[in-house]
Amino acid sequence: MISEVLVYINNHLGDKITLEQLAAVTGYSPSHLHKKLSAELGISLGKYIQNQRMHTAAYFLAMTRLPLNEIRYLVGFEDDSAFGRAFRKLYLVSPLQYRKSQRHQQASPLQAFRYISTSGTVSRVQPQTARVFASRGNYFDDSIYNIWRDVRTYIRSVNRVPEDFEHYAVLHECPHVTGNRACRYDAAIVPKGFNLPVDPYLQTTVLSGTYIQFNFCSRVQDYKAVTAEVNTTLARQTKLRHRPGVSYFKFDSMPDPDKPDHLLIRWYLPVM
Repeated sequence: MISEVLVYINNHLGDKITLEQLAAVTGYSPSHLHKKLSAELGISLGKYIQNQRMHTAAYFLAMTRLPLNEIRYLVGFEDDSAFGRAFRKLYLVSPLQYRKSQRHQQASPLQAFRYISTSGTVSRVQPQTARVFASRGNYFDDSIYNIWRDVRTYIRSVNRVPEDFEHYAVLHECPHVTGNRACRYDAAIVPKGFNLPVDPYLQTTVLSGTYIQFNFCSRVQDYKAVTAEVNTTLARQTKLRHRPGVSYFKFDSMPDPDKPDHLLIRWYLPVM
């Protein structure tokens, strides 16, 4: 019971978490659950949730290039000053100081090594024209990122930089269903506010239709477990059904084939 509640908390750090929601997960009354959790954790439930949010924020600060305002949103804060106060209370330095200082990061070892939000957001997305680079490989192995070397070379050839584009992986298969280890995987880039030369052989459309979006951040070697957890969550959605079509990873920044771990990924799964 305790493990189920802790998993729920860690998968909903960006949401408002109430005792009533946690009680519904377990079937216990809110008062009984609060007493049991406080006894098991050794601290109040509210303090535990706050600590988990700050540990996850420290993980993002140390391991990603996400801006501070996005990090505080991902861990459930709408206000910069409230986020800064909460972080300083636990880590004794500001979020920016923590990000810049290896000494502070080493003094407070990271408590979270993966982030996953199973609070899916459903939206209808307008199609975008992308330049695509096709490959095949194991979605759960970091060698799948080798295709991004070709993307980097192409971006240089058109006198642009990675920040001029949005970056996607187009996932044509579900290894959890097919069991295949070599799957179709395309790297795709969408220009921000400008057009690329038309090339029918290297052009595609990404994100057309209705999708549910889940966010996660982890090592590549954890992708299999994380995506299985997301698929399980989607299967429990009584009002949604998976529709045929590819899914997409949207990366917070262009993947580095030499350091592919700890990218924040927005996973778009087609639904109806």
